[in-house]
Amino acid sequence: MIFLFEQVAYKTSFLEAILPLKGKGENWNIPKGFVQKESNETSRLDGVGYFYSANSKFTSKNENISDKLVFVLPKVFLSENDTTAFGQVIPKDTEEAYAFGLNIPKEFLASLSMWVCSSIAQYRKTNPNDKDIEAPNARDFNGDKQAPTLIDVMNAMKEFYNENQNLVVFTAKNKHSGNNRIDWRRTVVHTQPFMQGGSPIYMDLENKKKVFDLDDRLLVLFFSAMNYIEETFGFKMPKSEFYTPMRVNEFRRLLGHRGLMEMRRIKHKYFADKFLKLFNIVKAFFEWGANFSANNFESEYLLTSKYNNVFEAMIDKLVGDPEFQELKNNEDGKIIDHLYKEDSLIFASGSEKIWHIGDSKYYKDNSDFDGSIAKQFTYAKNMMQDFFSPDYIDGRKNHNSDEHRNVRYRDDLTEGYNVTPNFFIRGEIPKYCETFQFTDPFFRPKALAKKDDNLIRLARKGYGSDEVAQNNLANELWAKRNRHFANRLFDRDTLLLQAYDVNFLYVLKAYTSKHSSFRDEFRKKTRQEFRENFMMLLNQRYYFWAVYLPNWENPDYTERLKIFVNDYFRSLVGRVFQSKDTPHCLILALERQIVDDSRRGTCINEEFEKIRQIIDDEQCEVFSLLPQDIWNCGDVWNDTKLRYKRANLNKG
Repeated sequence: MIFLFEQVAYKTSFLEAILPLKGKGENWNIPKGFVQKESNETSRLDGVGYFYSANSKFTSKNENISDKLVFVLPKVFLSENDTTAFGQVIPKDTEEAYAFGLNIPKEFLASLSMWVCSSIAQYRKTNPNDKDIEAPNARDFNGDKQAPTLIDVMNAMKEFYNENQNLVVFTAKNKHSGNNRIDWRRTVVHTQPFMQGGSPIYMDLENKKKVFDLDDRLLVLFFSAMNYIEETFGFKMPKSEFYTPMRVNEFRRLLGHRGLMEMRRIKHKYFADKFLKLFNIVKAFFEWGANFSANNFESEYLLTSKYNNVFEAMIDKLVGDPEFQELKNNEDGKIIDHLYKEDSLIFASGSEKIWHIGDSKYYKDNSDFDGSIAKQFTYAKNMMQDFFSPDYIDGRKNHNSDEHRNVRYRDDLTEGYNVTPNFFIRGEIPKYCETFQFTDPFFRPKALAKKDDNLIRLARKGYGSDEVAQNNLANELWAKRNRHFANRLFDRDTLLLQAYDVNFLYVLKAYTSKHSSFRDEFRKKTRQEFRENFMMLLNQRYYFWAVYLPNWENPDYTERLKIFVNDYFRSLVGRVFQSKDTPHCLILALERQIVDDSRRGTCINEEFEKIRQIIDDEQCEVFSLLPQDIWNCGDVWNDTKLRYKRANLNKG
């Protein structure tokens, strides 16, 4: 196998040797635009996927390298300066480029390549009309007229073995049972006994011999095909302790017509569904071999020129809610990448929900955020606009009977708006530190191999420690937050944003896995991570208090609370919010910087002083809160639970 990388410039003569051409001096036998010429000597690859070139003209100096199978891996695997990948230097301008990966275990690169190609194939199944996927031969093989690809066959073989290991073991034991028992019929017919006391004594006994079974032959061909794939291409394939595969050179002679003829001879022997499925898989492998032995065959490939669409689909399947796809299409033509409904962030008991809105970037490039921040805020505004449609405002629409069921954006008493979480998520590969990482499927250093803290974390920008780099980007996103008024967290135009790096290999594995439990675990972990990090953001930037009017146990308290809010509306709007679960108190939020600066008298503090004066004049009770107190309540809150945190508004 030869490994190339998206958006990396290679010597054109090298690409002409390994990628399929229609003929000498003719155009590429691959999708138009995939190879972009940069200069007279170099060209870059604009896409991700794999090629199989039956007529490759490249001859490797290493006999262990197959020059016919070429994988183009996503640029997310490149280092920040695009010079290395997985700790190895990428040769760009010489014909030694095939040497990349010689120092990396072939099982690691082979599994990685399989995941990448499987992700493209998965995306293609769910998005058959995407014109950016090029796969002339890549079709499912459920009938005789369909031509499978090598990737199709390998996936089917692994899947069948994983699902039917007990069948293989049972068949082997069943056919070998009784092999050492005496076959008395053959013994009597073929040997001469000695007579002793009127009884025959047989000295030469014949055992039952194993009768050749065609099912055995099918399984031998199955494991021989997988052994051929592993030895030829480096993909790690299953092996059997019962069936010895044919030698590679011997099996190679069966590829194509001879193998198909043998499959036709044994076809009528199978009736069980599982063996019929196995028969079709082995037959598909020989069909693939027949295609490549044909004189008119030139190339096979599975490519996409926009792998970012595949990454977006991966993240959406792992994080988003599929039942809300229609809501992602905004009336202004914009399409939200990721959307899911989760518990509200203000004293949620589980009955109040809020939309979480995300945007994915599959390549770790900080400059991507610059043009996307405003667009991300537009997504959030569009969701609110859809929620507050004319039908809803006029009472013709009930949010308990449609996709906005239980969503609560606005509090009618204070006219404060719930906090709407927004996030970016982009792929990353852990930095190469040690050779141990090649034994970890997610390329984590040994210190993190048994932990989850390297799967998803706050995004970083710049150099220095992780904490410094995370703070750099967090401060930038805070400075660029959307707002129309200062110090109003509960305003509809105040939108906060966070960014995350997710282990790209973990996403690949979860997306291509047949086990939904793996994806469910990823969804649970990432959503919890988003929630906890949003709490951390609010704890860093805001102080929170629970505010009560005096004598809140009296029957007229609700009316007095309405009068209080109306009387001081201009000072409180956007700064207070009431949850349905805490009808006796108001949640007050003020930015830490404004509160702290007001104590020192070094900043404009008129608004803060005005609120403090209101609290004193009305003899309100104030209780200090942490975001965790607001966010993590699983049960309906009882107002009395807050009273042990009594505080003075002067104190954060």
